[in-house]
Amino acid sequence: MAFFQTGNIPYNSTQAPATDPSTATLLAELDSTNFQVNNRTPAERIYAVYAYLGGSTGAYWQVESATSTALNAGVDKFFLRTASGQTSQFVLKFRLTAQTDRIRARLASTTSGTYDAKLSAEEIA
Repeated sequence: MAFFQTGNIPYNSTQAPATDPSTATLLAELDSTNFQVNNRTPAERIYAVYAYLGGSTGAYWQVESATSTALNAGVDKFFLRTASGQTSQFVLKFRLTAQTDRIRARLASTTSGTYDAKLSAEEIA
C-alpha cells in the first residue's frame, strides 16, 4: 500500500520518448545524482516510486533497482504490462543500499512503437 508523506521531495526522471526501443534502452532512470546522496545520507533508503509507463502499442516493462549501469545489475525487478495507446501508473517500493544504486525503467521485450516512461520517487524511510 502506498501513501503520501508531506515534506518529502520528489525526485523525477528526465528521459524523453523513444521509438522502437530495444530492451537495452533506458526509458527512465533515477541515479545517485537524482537522489542527491551525500556522506550524511544513510546507506539504506526506502523509496516509494511512481512509474508512469505507456506506449503506442501494448508493452511488457521492467522497472528495477540496480547496483550499476550494467544491464545485468538489476537487483529488485518488477515486470509490468501496459495497454495500447494508454499510460498506466504503478506504485512500487525499492530499498537502495548503496550510494551508487539506481532505479530505471525499460522494456522487457522488444516491440515496435513509441514509448515513454517517467519515474517519480519519494524517500519514505
